[in-house]
Amino acid sequence: MRFTNVNKKVLMDEKSTATHLDQSATEGVAQEIPSQRKWAAIGGTLLVLLPGLCFLILWELASGYSPFLETLISRPSAVVRELTEVFATGVIWKHLEATLTAMATGYVIGAISAVILGFLFGRVKLLGDIFNPYIILFNGIPKVALAPIFIIWFGIGLMSKIAIVSTMVFFVVFINTFAGLRSINEEYVALVRIMGATRLQVVREVFLPATAPFILVGLRVGIPFSVIGAVVGEFIAATKGLGFYINYQQGLFNTTGIFVGVALLAFLVVGLDWLLLLLERRLLKWRPEVEAKSVNA
Repeated sequence: MRFTNVNKKVLMDEKSTATHLDQSATEGVAQEIPSQRKWAAIGGTLLVLLPGLCFLILWELASGYSPFLETLISRPSAVVRELTEVFATGVIWKHLEATLTAMATGYVIGAISAVILGFLFGRVKLLGDIFNPYIILFNGIPKVALAPIFIIWFGIGLMSKIAIVSTMVFFVVFINTFAGLRSINEEYVALVRIMGATRLQVVREVFLPATAPFILVGLRVGIPFSVIGAVVGEFIAATKGLGFYINYQQGLFNTTGIFVGVALLAFLVVGLDWLLLLLERRLLKWRPEVEAKSVNA
């Protein structure tokens, strides 16, 4: 009997020790995972920045070979100096404000109207079948070719730039929204309606979750299109804006000033795309993340 009690005590001690070791190991792994993710994020960021840094270094070295080559392609250090100067003197602010205003207003108008019509044509099959050929027709027209017409209609002011931007953004967002609505399985819609859902609940519980990824992709793709629309309108006829600034620097044969305007447009696109990426991750956090895997051929 005493031997049995001793065995039980030994087994309990071993079990307690094993549990303690398992807990310690689990806590150690839990502490290591955030650290590993942190270093992986830092390494990924450095890996992304490496090609850009190499390009800038090569650009800086190549432009130093001759004054003629530097005149043609400028150099990153000169671009940074002039970028700092235009912000310090305030020369660039009115141009940046004009482009941002045209982009933001045209983007909002084009995106909202595209989502509304995309839902309407996507769910009402008759309307979609009737207007789909016309959507394809107008989408096939280069929007840049319409810029002179909009300037004739609305003048050289802000309204013509807004019209160009909204037209370019509209088709990108509309096509994605329309495709998202048409990809919904009708059996899910019928099942939700059988369960007693109202039309508003069907839209909220089925249509919006199913089309949200498509709409967000369209919104992200629409950002560079909004920049293109605003800049093209400012190229053709404007008194201010980043497109006007680039065109003015081209007239002075100032490649450094041209690259300043181009760099501002690039930073603008990257910043706005990053904000929409954060919004996409927040709205679609219910979606499981799928990691890309390399396949050896």
